[in-house]
Amino acid sequence: MDRLRLGRAVGWITLSAALLTTAACQTTTAPPASPAVSGLASGPERPFRSGRGWTVTIQKPDGGKPFCQATRNPDAAADSGPRMVFRTAAAESGFVLSGVSHPATPGERYELTASFDQGAKLTLSGRGLPDGSLHVAIPSKSYLDELDPFARNRRVIFRSATLGDLGAMALTGTSWAINASDECRILNADP
Repeated sequence: MDRLRLGRAVGWITLSAALLTTAACQTTTAPPASPAVSGLASGPERPFRSGRGWTVTIQKPDGGKPFCQATRNPDAAADSGPRMVFRTAAAESGFVLSGVSHPATPGERYELTASFDQGAKLTLSGRGLPDGSLHVAIPSKSYLDELDPFARNRRVIFRSATLGDLGAMALTGTSWAINASDECRILNADP
């Protein structure tokens, strides 16, 4: 009888060890890959940080310099209008505005007005990308200062004299995304 109990105990211990080993070997899935922005460099990415509905990744294009990118996590409310992707690099940073109601012509320059819910207005210059989105370039040294209205307000409406109304979007979590992407730049993209 002692052999029978011993056999059962060994069986349970072996089964428990196997289940624990299997659970320990399980890998977590990486966040979904950020959509490539047509007309701008992209490359393999690795996660940097996630929070407040945004994911920041580090990208290293082949033969290029690394940069950081903050993208909003998929959300039905956010996907219904314009979307912003913040990009930070050593010399030039900025954002890409996609999902606008009137696509931009590739290579064309556009003056944009960002009107915020608390009354502030910001004039920006954007360049049309092949996928119809707009790239707004900002020197990295003034990135935080120039994007401050996006961090301090709840909603923004984009307008262009040439393209007309481009749409409105909620700025939920943009303060976190702007700061996290700049931190990522400092730690990973600056020489």
